[in-house]
Amino acid sequence: MATKRKKISFDDIAPLMSSEDVDTQDVQNAEVGVAKVETPRKASVAARARDGETIESAWDKLKAQLEEEKAAREKAEAAREKAEEESKKAEAERGVVTIKMPVTGQLVEFKQVEVDVDLIDIPDANGRRQSLLDELSLSDILPSIRKEGQQRPGYLTAKEGGRFDSLDGSRRLASCKIAGIPKYKALVGEVPTADRAKFSENENKNTALSHWEQAQIYAAMVARGDYSSWHQLGAALNINDNDIARYKALYELPELFASLFTTPTDMQKTFGQVVIQLMNKNREKLIAAAEQLREERAEAIKNSASWKDAAEIVSLLKSSVRVKAVNSLAVKPRAPKLYTVGKSKVPVKHSISTTNGSVKFEIIRKGLSEADVAAVEHLILKALNQI
Repeated sequence: MATKRKKISFDDIAPLMSSEDVDTQDVQNAEVGVAKVETPRKASVAARARDGETIESAWDKLKAQLEEEKAAREKAEAAREKAEEESKKAEAERGVVTIKMPVTGQLVEFKQVEVDVDLIDIPDANGRRQSLLDELSLSDILPSIRKEGQQRPGYLTAKEGGRFDSLDGSRRLASCKIAGIPKYKALVGEVPTADRAKFSENENKNTALSHWEQAQIYAAMVARGDYSSWHQLGAALNINDNDIARYKALYELPELFASLFTTPTDMQKTFGQVVIQLMNKNREKLIAAAEQLREERAEAIKNSASWKDAAEIVSLLKSSVRVKAVNSLAVKPRAPKLYTVGKSKVPVKHSISTTNGSVKFEIIRKGLSEADVAAVEHLILKALNQI
């Protein structure tokens, strides 16, 4: 059954006040001391924007809120890191540092001691090729260690026979050896075997390995069976196929090529592919040119001279396989041979380059007076019609 609607009546609704009634009421209120309440009108968004006001949208508010929250998190993280750093510094001043291990989670206490540099070994897991550490590749830290000594300790773990394995600081250790510093400042702790590789990786993250050294590590992982192939390694470590090909090419390079640069980290990731192409053109000439560059680098270290940059080294290697064959040169190549020159029998090494046929005379200055050296220089220049 349909419900009957109730009629709506407007009889009980008070009539609306006219403008005259409002004015009359305002006058009466003023007479009895009641102040008129002005209700401010709020301008519309469009009007406020027209007047030049910047209107903040809901998205802007959300974005500002997110940025504030991010800044707060970063501030809290920075405060936490600062507190940890200050805690480590305070512990270091007492000669003790406690660190949570990255794999086992165990807390290990490190005590600062001084260890004979000859008692420290560099495990293979370190990854840094120690034979590439010399005065040139360590030129960023060696001068200060020579002048001020070792300021920052490395990390060691003890092993049988009174020896130690380095977990961090092999560059500082090599610098101490070159500088003739017999004792190495180190924080020594009993680090679990499961933590050593990851701990070393974490502590060395600010001094990255060269691409060539990293390639040797990747190859060892594949050879050890950690990954069934380079492709699987790339997929697991998020390395794209192009870079995997570059690392494989670097792995195939002899250490000779890594030793040509000021520091191995100067070597570009594509260097291996470049060298392999050059080897396909003339392997013997390329190897000979690399060996000559290594000798010149050693001479630069001995004479405290500057060394070639990476681009120049690559250019010289490329040019070595483009020059004419040695047999077509007027002078046949000759291995270094030692002669004695002049009345003082000054030793002079004479050689002819196997790459471009250039003739080289090298005076062996050791134990000679300046007069003896000058006399031989005079004889050579005279023979060349230079004086």
